[in-house]
Amino acid sequence: MTDFYKYSATGNDFIIIDNRQENFQADNSAFWQKLCARRTGIGADGALLLEESEKADFKMRYINSDGSIASMCGNGARAIVHFAHHVLNLKEELLYLFETDNNLYSAEINGNEIKLSMTEINDIGKIDLSCFKEYEHSLYLNTGVPHVVFHVKNDVDNHEILKKSANIAHHELFKNGVNVNFFSVISQGKIRLRTYERGVEDETLSCGTGATASAIACTHFFGWKDSIEVCTSGGKLEIIFDENFKNVCLRGKAELIYQGHF
Repeated sequence: MTDFYKYSATGNDFIIIDNRQENFQADNSAFWQKLCARRTGIGADGALLLEESEKADFKMRYINSDGSIASMCGNGARAIVHFAHHVLNLKEELLYLFETDNNLYSAEINGNEIKLSMTEINDIGKIDLSCFKEYEHSLYLNTGVPHVVFHVKNDVDNHEILKKSANIAHHELFKNGVNVNFFSVISQGKIRLRTYERGVEDETLSCGTGATASAIACTHFFGWKDSIEVCTSGGKLEIIFDENFKNVCLRGKAELIYQGHF
């Protein structure tokens, strides 16, 4: 029997397992598909494994609900840091350092609120999105995983994103697929965001790397500075950044919903 912990990070939900004994393999895609299935399994957008690390407090591995491995997940990272501190009690300090397959990340804990330093911001504008002529403002960038961001002038809640996103996410421009974000402006420094995640192959209630990508896109589109509030279907996130994006942070709540065993 294995204990699991079901987490929500602004509506993005995860199955978290303490894998320090290495009982589970991240590349067992059929197993993770079964576990994440909504009607026949536990159900989640993805699974997170907490493992030992020689470089940091722990290592995070993230698996999408379709069984594919992703190098980073912003909301998942916030959830697993909450788990490490509040459930496993790994240490007393409120600042954690953890490892992913590609990088090291730090996160600061304030109760259920986790402030995560986003250390992978690159490839801004690397891919030309001019073929998507419906949108005046668009941007490609990588915030740990690849994203495209589109500005919807009208209310994004009335925008038919599912059909559009499925075609964009696996467009020939993107060799390994891409996450797709659509936002509309609520007011200066505040946006409403909807995200379609590759690997989940559906819209999720929230996406941390997508919120980060969309906030950075807004600085390019509108010249906004310092911080941007992102309203997702699952709750509010705040992206805090400096002028050159050397320091970018994702802040929001993560919560343990329930625990069980399988």
